[in-house]
Amino acid sequence: MPKAVTFDRAQVIDNATQLFWKKGFHATSMQDLVDATGLNRSSLYNSFGDKHDLFEICLKEYQIWQSKTLSKSFDQDMSPMDSIRDFFSQILKGIKEDADHKGCLLSNCATELSNSDPHIQELLIANKEATIEVFDKKLKAAKEAGELKNDSNSRQLAMYLYTCLHGLQVTALLISDQKELDALVDNILKNL
Repeated sequence: MPKAVTFDRAQVIDNATQLFWKKGFHATSMQDLVDATGLNRSSLYNSFGDKHDLFEICLKEYQIWQSKTLSKSFDQDMSPMDSIRDFFSQILKGIKEDADHKGCLLSNCATELSNSDPHIQELLIANKEATIEVFDKKLKAAKEAGELKNDSNSRQLAMYLYTCLHGLQVTALLISDQKELDALVDNILKNL
């Protein structure tokens, strides 16, 4: 008879996610995962597969969290453009409040693994498309509200915002002046 699972799966995934987020995939060893999760190697392998499998689980959970965060930001009762500005401001706030300066797990993953791991690249592309779709809907709403020109290509602008988002997530790790970061967001939005 197999042993019953006696650990909090969500907590283990969260602990592993935090570790991968802080160290990256390649720099995280199985021993690091054992230490961070409190599980022994055989329990990790039996419950989650190998390190790569666990990383994918963590990445998918992070994507779900990020999508909920994006949707929550955009569900607020404010104009479409104000909600986009608020979203970027919330991203900056999260980066500044992170004492470990981890940045964005997806951006980190893209630079570390997208060129060498086709399966991870597929996950990142799916996330990119989902994020662009959310931006596109918000930009279409901005056009309907008269906040953007009617002849603007919302899909192209959504890709622009996605690109700016990832650039800002990296840049914000290197700039401590909040006024300078706010000015970057202003310039991003002015170019719409």
